[in-house]
Amino acid sequence: MLIIGNTVTLALDRYPIDPDEYKMMETLNEVFSWLFFSEMVIKLVGLGFKGYARDKFNLFDCLIVLVSTVEIVISWADPSGGGAGGAISAFRGVRLLRVFKLARSWKSFQEILVKIGNSLKDISNFSVLLFLFIFIYALLGMELFAYRIKFDENGNVDPNGKPIRTNFDEFINSVTTIFIVIIGEDWNNIMYAYVRGTGSDFTIMFFVSLLIFGNLVLLNLFLAILLKNFSEEVNLDEEEEKPKSKKPSLM
Repeated sequence: MLIIGNTVTLALDRYPIDPDEYKMMETLNEVFSWLFFSEMVIKLVGLGFKGYARDKFNLFDCLIVLVSTVEIVISWADPSGGGAGGAISAFRGVRLLRVFKLARSWKSFQEILVKIGNSLKDISNFSVLLFLFIFIYALLGMELFAYRIKFDENGNVDPNGKPIRTNFDEFINSVTTIFIVIIGEDWNNIMYAYVRGTGSDFTIMFFVSLLIFGNLVLLNLFLAILLKNFSEEVNLDEEEEKPKSKKPSLM
């Protein structure tokens, strides 16, 4: 109930918000933080440090509780939030992780988290491949389009104009543009802008090949890895749940 109540309290945060309501929510969050802190202390006393540390969820709870405690101490030391405003905001973001405490009592949710964790090894190998793909296309995009695509205020091609937001002028911008195209976010308008800016049909080949290999191949491969690992975990669970066949008794 504490976890659900804390989750609801976090979900009520919004902007703009009435100052009195904000103060009440902060008070509730502090109450929840101290209740979770008390729970951690009771477990440490009852189980001991080694017994407490055996459960990974206990360590996860401990991390969240300690970060929440630091946030409360900082807010008390600097009520105005002047110099420590950014730090407080960062610590407050950790509150959202309390939702994962539901995994302790929600078995199906816990199983999903475990399966995702088991899939990280395969995903890490895939991430290297994805990084190399983005890296190569980012460098190729810089070689082809860097500082060449500029438009004036009316959207006309102008060598003395301003570059579009999704540009290849710098490496970081190039990587960002490649990532946007891979996930399919308005990629066709980006392609049309570069076709207008270069006047070359090769630009179409660049973006279409990027979409095919990046989106249709690599990202679908990512989903295939996840589905494969999930199906293997399900099969293992089914095998474990099958009752062992009884040997026929000899009379």
